[in-house]
Amino acid sequence: MAEDQNKATARRIWEIFTSGELDELDELVAPSAAFHDTQDPFGDQRGPEHMKSLMKMYRTSFSNIRFDVKMQIAEGDYVCTIIEAQGDNTGEIMGQPATGKHSRIQLTDTDRIEDGKIAESWVNWDTLGMLQQLGLIPTGAERAPA
Repeated sequence: MAEDQNKATARRIWEIFTSGELDELDELVAPSAAFHDTQDPFGDQRGPEHMKSLMKMYRTSFSNIRFDVKMQIAEGDYVCTIIEAQGDNTGEIMGQPATGKHSRIQLTDTDRIEDGKIAESWVNWDTLGMLQQLGLIPTGAERAPA
């Protein structure tokens, strides 16, 4: 049942992200874990410290951030988790002041688990959708000529 254990590890990361109890990441993320995300402002960091930096940034931007796991698929050492993320933008995000607006997006996280810890992670966030919902980037309809 290694796949079930791997799913539980991947799910626990998102529960920690929601709760803000970040110290547990030291037990769930390998010290040299690599993260693959083209939008990642902490791409030079690895392991639990990387995840703590990223989570602190988003938790500051969205004080009531929440992640709901919608589906998980596991095969061998890999777990793919589909998540709905949402929250109200109450703090600075990506250099922009808080908008006070709500954002709800989908994201997909694929983790490679080794010895019960995340060793590698690929995450795709709907960053464009989030920024559009916050009013920081115009939608296609807003840019279209009348």
